[in-house]
Amino acid sequence: MKRPLAAVIALTLLVGTPVLAQEAVERAEAEYLATTPLPFDARDEAREWRLWWDEADPSERPAMEAQRVTELEVATWKDRQLARYETDFDSLARTCPEGVTDVCRIDGAGVIIVPGDEEAGIPAHPLYWQQLRMGGEWDMPRAAVILYTPTADGRLKAATWVQTAIVHEPPVVIEGQGALYVAVPGYHDGTGHANADVLFRWTPEADRPFSQIDITSWKEDLTTRLPTGLEVWKGVAYRWPYLMAETSLWQANDANCCASGGEAWIDFRIDGDRLAIEWLQVNDRVLQAAETTPADILAWAGRRVGCDHWAGEEPYDAERAAMIAEATARLNCEGLDADQAALVETYAGDEVALALIERVAGAAAREAGAP
Repeated sequence: MKRPLAAVIALTLLVGTPVLAQEAVERAEAEYLATTPLPFDARDEAREWRLWWDEADPSERPAMEAQRVTELEVATWKDRQLARYETDFDSLARTCPEGVTDVCRIDGAGVIIVPGDEEAGIPAHPLYWQQLRMGGEWDMPRAAVILYTPTADGRLKAATWVQTAIVHEPPVVIEGQGALYVAVPGYHDGTGHANADVLFRWTPEADRPFSQIDITSWKEDLTTRLPTGLEVWKGVAYRWPYLMAETSLWQANDANCCASGGEAWIDFRIDGDRLAIEWLQVNDRVLQAAETTPADILAWAGRRVGCDHWAGEEPYDAERAAMIAEATARLNCEGLDADQAALVETYAGDEVALALIERVAGAAAREAGAP
């Protein structure tokens, strides 16, 4: 049976349009990837967008795809404009790159000089930088840092740039492992204080002197190396001059604001084009407390904290009241003061133990008196 021409056209549109739209997104992503100085960020962003697209209602996907293509085209155009941009040293502190943003102000500018070695014939290497703040009065503020290298005629050419976060700080030059690296610290907005740091390998003599280093995949390695039950929920604090970082550690029942699991310190090495963990030290607060605190004081302190928590809970219905009563009975909250007195007698000659008992009791008193 012959199918009506209108039905064939409709079927072609239904099947073909999503494929064409995805092809348009892939072309835009490929052009952006070929232009951006931040290929690892671009790949991470593309991966996250596809997860978002997969979870979206099919009716919303065409608009998402069109928006994605537009955003990539704008970003590609801006990167191409910056790649052609040149200026001079006097203009760094007062002139934003033309055409890249409508509203811009200079937050800082300067030069970092890596000393050379005259006897070895190694020249000094200057790195010029410009720190920008972009966005109008009602826009979400965005930060950018542009790194410049000198040309043969004394001009400064934009060699790489970062504009991914609400805050970016001036660059940090790192000398190590027989190479030069440049870190641009940064973070995103929000309570998570998520990292927006960027790390480049700097090869001054190369045609493209800056190449991005992957500084996100190491966090997957960290997850497998941390003790069971300890996690990193927020951005880490990099110590770029030393290729190190530190972070708080969370337990599953922690509030987002307040990590109780301890701290971790990470020492890095650079393997090819990625940051890797060289050494990890974990300060597990629970284990540390168990190692340094007498068991009877530790058990009493745990009861004290638990009782203080339940004392502040409201019995807003019968079920909640029963839950509070069960918890306070299990912790023997009525016996806390007597048990404290017994501990003070037991450890009468131990100043460290007595001070710990006093700290726990004092914290409880302050909590009880809090408004």
